[in-house]
Amino acid sequence: MKNSDGIAVRGTRMILSHQFHNRPGVELNRAELVDNAWVMTSQKQLRLPEPVTRRCVQGRDGVLWIRGGDTWVQVEA
Repeated sequence: MKNSDGIAVRGTRMILSHQFHNRPGVELNRAELVDNAWVMTSQKQLRLPEPVTRRCVQGRDGVLWIRGGDTWVQVEA
């Protein structure tokens, strides 16, 4: 996905994020690896209690960590 700023992969599953900087919303896109191509399977909005700031989305070990203010949320791939 173009303009993604966070990614986490576990096996054949992937989650991508697109932040709306200085707003409390993050767009999450899920994908599955099918026949050597990533296919989007779902899309949703995640709301945080505080605005998301730049460079506050990190993927590690199949988990996407998202920070808005003092709140961290984890989303599994």
